[in-house]
Amino acid sequence: MAFSERELRFTFSGAQPFSGAPSGSFSAAGLRAVASIQAVEGRLGVQAQVKIWGLSMDQMNAYSTAIPSAVGGAGGLGSVNLVIEAGDFGGSLSQVFNGLIWQSYIDLTGAPDSAFVVSVVGIVDAATPTAPQSQPGAQNAEDLISAICAGAGFTFHNNGAHAVLRNQATYGSAIDQIERIARAADFRWMLKGKTLSIWPQGGTIDDVVIDVGPNTDPQMVGYPAYWEAGLVVTSLFNPEIQVSRQMNVVGSSIPKANGLWAITKVQHDLTTMVSKGPWFTTAILSGIGT
Repeated sequence: MAFSERELRFTFSGAQPFSGAPSGSFSAAGLRAVASIQAVEGRLGVQAQVKIWGLSMDQMNAYSTAIPSAVGGAGGLGSVNLVIEAGDFGGSLSQVFNGLIWQSYIDLTGAPDSAFVVSVVGIVDAATPTAPQSQPGAQNAEDLISAICAGAGFTFHNNGAHAVLRNQATYGSAIDQIERIARAADFRWMLKGKTLSIWPQGGTIDDVVIDVGPNTDPQMVGYPAYWEAGLVVTSLFNPEIQVSRQMNVVGSSIPKANGLWAITKVQHDLTTMVSKGPWFTTAILSGIGT
């Protein structure tokens, strides 16, 4: 296994202009940082918890929320966004998160070192109200979801989901309405950043299959572990491991762990400038079609 210097890049946008950032946006990399990103199906989608050392007070003040309110409440920041990219230093970085900041604060308990703590959860998008929808007669469920996505500014992706609904009426936020239609149509779905994906029960979000084992690149870390519905597999950071794709476990010394599995949950645990810090991706796997 080759050792490489790792890089995390954080891009903040949407705040009011401040000293050093006339557009209100800035990017930071090469700092001590810890990031944990979790992904699941449904309305929570992708969420992240981040701690970054070394930002300026101006940068942290511009993107910190009012205490104890979150951005969507009395924090008053509006739609402020965080993009997280990760990879080897000097190489191309992969985007692992893109979404609205839910809550953030400045941590000076380790002064003179200052840290910025950020939490981002998919429920922020669920809080945005949108007009109710009422469609008489028979309508394709995927077309109804596509129309809501267009109105909400989401990119729509369908990997084979189809159903016909009659006299469908929905209300609430865009995510509330999509969830009701998906439940009625028996679709599976996920919001990742600004991309809303749907797929049929027993299907996958796309056609990508990821091989993971002791000799793959990135390689498996340790051995597969069991949970009641399948396996838990950890590898070195691999952005290709995504919810509702399939993983092909290969070369494991546990023969019954080898083969195709459905990826149901993913967690990236990433650090830079931290001694012996993690740089791992953990996938919760279940049997195909479950």
